[in-house]
Amino acid sequence: MNPAEIRELFPILQERTYLFSGGHSPASTPAMGAVQRLMDEWAGDTLDLYGRLHEELDEVRRLFAGLIGADIDEVAVLDSTGTGENLAVEMIPIPARGNVVFDEWSYPSAVYPWMLPPREHLERRWVMSRGGVIELDDLARAIDEDTVAVSISHVTQGEGFRQDLRAVSELAHAHEALLLVDAAQSAGAVRIDVHAQGIDFLAAGACKWLLGAAGVAFFYAAKSHMQGMPPHAGAPSAANEFTSPSKGPFEPKSGAERFHLGIPNLLGIAATRPGLAALADTGMERVESQVLGLSGRCITGLQDRGIDVLTPKNANQRGGVVAAIVDDAPAVEHFMRERRIDVYGGHTYNHTLRIDPHVFNNDGDIDTFLAAIDEYLAR
Repeated sequence: MNPAEIRELFPILQERTYLFSGGHSPASTPAMGAVQRLMDEWAGDTLDLYGRLHEELDEVRRLFAGLIGADIDEVAVLDSTGTGENLAVEMIPIPARGNVVFDEWSYPSAVYPWMLPPREHLERRWVMSRGGVIELDDLARAIDEDTVAVSISHVTQGEGFRQDLRAVSELAHAHEALLLVDAAQSAGAVRIDVHAQGIDFLAAGACKWLLGAAGVAFFYAAKSHMQGMPPHAGAPSAANEFTSPSKGPFEPKSGAERFHLGIPNLLGIAATRPGLAALADTGMERVESQVLGLSGRCITGLQDRGIDVLTPKNANQRGGVVAAIVDDAPAVEHFMRERRIDVYGGHTYNHTLRIDPHVFNNDGDIDTFLAAIDEYLAR
């Protein structure tokens, strides 16, 4: 597929200029069809559907693993990015003393698990930005021999800054610290190779750049971290051989299936599979090229109009999120929505307007948004 063909899959683009993929992707025609087909099966042949539970689950695992350079047995399907981030923290042994390093913009679901018992005694270190960028030298100064983990967002949701995962992993691993990555704003928008980049744990929800549904998320754990017992256990499929608990011990599977606790979200998986397949068919190199081209066009257009942009112009330091400073971001969002343009007015960041172009967008979408900005400024 190519970006123009992907665009044809989304009915909303016939009526609106949709630039909010960092919040929630719109529904595609194949996704809606997949959900309807599953509903028909549920109503007409539930037993057959039940028998194929793991086929559906394994297919989305395979597709996501391919997008991030992982093996399928390193990927589990969960319900949210935050669930994956909590699971990663629970898998890391708790030292008597130590520290965890975050950047200034680490998402709360990546931070809060470290603030709960029995990890609340660990020191939390924050690396602040300089000129909208988290400098590697500053990260290096924060990491030492007592660092347990470095927890970062690949692309930050409020600013659109993209971290160099390979460089950060080298800094962390030089001190035997682990790298935890929140990829909610990057997976599906830019290339990721978890093996080549040395990532220990990664989590990402399906409903943003992965073109899927809310209530579905993916969790990656490197094989080296799946030794011993998992922190949770539930579904029979998580064991090597299911027996009644009264008749034998629990022996977890060696791969990520050990993290599955029950029947998966079949409706969500049905809605998620077509988006993953479209991204895989297009190829992440082509997807990233389209996303970076559009976000760069947006940044240039805003700067040409005298609007301050938080997101770095350097293509290596951004993804699809473009964040600009305006006086009243919610008012701009409202103005745009009246003109059938969907951008995010911050709400919690009242002076930040966010524009999130994805692979299905085109130059015309950015130009439509910029023309509306001209109209807003003229008023």
